[in-house]
Amino acid sequence: MKAELEKQLFDKYPEIFGDHTKSPQETCMCWGLEVGDGWYDIIDLLCQAITYTYTTSLKIDEVDAKHLGVVPYKFKDEVCYTYSVNCPQVVAQQVKEKFRELRFYWEFEYNNDIKYLLETKKYPVLDFILDDFRNYIDGVVHFAEVLAKSTCEETGQLQRKIKEL
Repeated sequence: MKAELEKQLFDKYPEIFGDHTKSPQETCMCWGLEVGDGWYDIIDLLCQAITYTYTTSLKIDEVDAKHLGVVPYKFKDEVCYTYSVNCPQVVAQQVKEKFRELRFYWEFEYNNDIKYLLETKKYPVLDFILDDFRNYIDGVVHFAEVLAKSTCEETGQLQRKIKEL
């Protein structure tokens, strides 16, 4: 991808592409986006979908609520503590073309609150919540990969109908 297009994506999504300044020993993102200019819009759309996910909640105990600064609320004469769980930050590990297909390798970067809650091992439902986020991101990435199969990597022109794939 041309440097100016790549820079636009890096500037627009710094959390996703923040590793691009790291060394080859740390990440493959040091080589940038190893795709043609024609897939710019697909990668932009993918990053938009990754950025705007959903939030869910987790009921936690009073000790963890105090540690995390969660404000209690009352429900049917019971004091409750609910922690809002956002999708962990997606960090691109490598973006490239392989066998004429888009490959978008990624991993989650957990914030300190999620790391803390996972370490307590008190909330097994949190693993399911994180799996749901992972499944959502996998689906979005898969959609972008399918779309790229029908799009010219150099020009961005639709080459064939997706259902023909």
